[in-house]
Amino acid sequence: MYVIGISSGIKHGHHDGAAVLLRDGELIAAAEEERFTLAKHARGELPRGAIGFCLKHAGISMREVDWICSPLKTYTNYAQRLTEYFRYQFGHSPKIELYDHHLCHAASSFYGSGFSEATVACFDFSGDSSSGLVAHARGNDFRVLTRFGRHNSLGLYYGMLTQYLGYQMTNDEYKVMGLSSYGSPEYLDRFAKLLRPNGIDYELDPELDKRRRDADIFTSDFSTRQERIFTEKMEQILGPRRLRGAPLDQRMTNIAASGQKQLEIVTTEVIRSAIAETGCGDVCIAGGVGLNCKMNMEIAAEPSVKRLYVPPVPHDAGVALGAAMMKCAEAGHTIAPLTHAYWGPEYSNDTIRETLDKIGAKFELLDDPVSRCVSDLTDQKTVGWFQGRMEYGPRALGNRSILADPRRADMKDRINLTIKYREEFRPFCPSVLYERQAEYFEDTFDAPFMVVTFPVNEKVAEAMPAVVHVDNTARIQSVHADSNPLYSRLIGEFAKATSLPVLINTSLNINEQPTVNAPLEALHTYFCSGLDVLYLGPYRLSKPR
Repeated sequence: MYVIGISSGIKHGHHDGAAVLLRDGELIAAAEEERFTLAKHARGELPRGAIGFCLKHAGISMREVDWICSPLKTYTNYAQRLTEYFRYQFGHSPKIELYDHHLCHAASSFYGSGFSEATVACFDFSGDSSSGLVAHARGNDFRVLTRFGRHNSLGLYYGMLTQYLGYQMTNDEYKVMGLSSYGSPEYLDRFAKLLRPNGIDYELDPELDKRRRDADIFTSDFSTRQERIFTEKMEQILGPRRLRGAPLDQRMTNIAASGQKQLEIVTTEVIRSAIAETGCGDVCIAGGVGLNCKMNMEIAAEPSVKRLYVPPVPHDAGVALGAAMMKCAEAGHTIAPLTHAYWGPEYSNDTIRETLDKIGAKFELLDDPVSRCVSDLTDQKTVGWFQGRMEYGPRALGNRSILADPRRADMKDRINLTIKYREEFRPFCPSVLYERQAEYFEDTFDAPFMVVTFPVNEKVAEAMPAVVHVDNTARIQSVHADSNPLYSRLIGEFAKATSLPVLINTSLNINEQPTVNAPLEALHTYFCSGLDVLYLGPYRLSKPR
């Protein structure tokens, strides 16, 4: 049985379109639509490019697909519209099955975890008339303990904070998370008036939501991204907001820290209360707020939490996976745990060579790119690393990555300023060999998807300052030889040369552009940035210094 799961939809507020293909419960292919449209988040678009990739990778036609599965169960006539869409775009529509948005989130995390039983929490902006849920999952049964109302939304709360600080909601929340580490939670008492914990639930002040107050003005559930979503009450409590592009001062940094801390307090209380009700300390997190790795660290540190799993796609791209998993589970198929994210397109050496020849690029053909790359890294060169199948999810995990030596503190600034073209406070992540991560990071567990931060001790902070955030944490990627042998070998050889089994790893893209998919996009990033070296499979390109 072939099942395609999709995310996003047809309204402006829909985003992060993706498609996955499962065969009898086995994941075959998965990709996000933004990698094909080159428009970040692929807003309001069904994932035609990602669907086409999945079909091509499996060598099948749409007529061989049994089911198309999607969230948006509560949308009027949506199944009919999907049927017509697939007939128009692909000449045939399989059967359509719609599921609840947040059950799709829950399924993507629970089935991906491999746990037999779990306490599952989804914290999101909104979807299918709610903003998340808490459930007790066992086998194929999801017993919902509570749902969070559409307006009582942690995603909405963090979007408001993002806008207040002068950034773009549903895009720049990670900037707020990074900025928060530079401040102190001096405004925590004020945030306690805006967002209040309540056991397994919480309460966001309903007077903050401008769409709710001015319902006669707004014609849909979602405001457009250029409109303000919070009322004047937020500024009455916190003081004047920051205009986009205005200088950052310490007050704004402290507000970011306070808003982040209140999120951590609320979600940790929800998890603690949920575990008390389910009796299960294995926890799965999903929903867009699940990308908040500082929050995830606090949840993991909660004493009642035994194990924590966050998938590589906790945001809306993950509901495509969850929808397909639910259909396969209903059909009696076993769902394998999701232990890596390498499910996207891969390009042959011949295809890469053809692209290089077309643009007239000068390059070297290497027998072993690993050994040469180690030399480049130890020579303090910044490296674009394009290998194997593209990652499914927002994190580059060693196949579409920018790599560098973490031993020099100025490397972070160099990459931010000359390659990524982004704010100087933005941190970078360490890729570390899983079997050695406990030597450098505290309270660790397997974290292959860069979705949890861990404390770093002072000695390690001195050894690799470029990947240590100002609050002495790091968002690590646990690298396994069985899931990515080439990248694991690269880090291992770098460790032989430097005694440090850690590399800086950030996505191969320029700020505000999607992570690259195809060789031509990698070349565009290389030639339009300060990257020193680019490895495309066995081919190496370099610039004179």
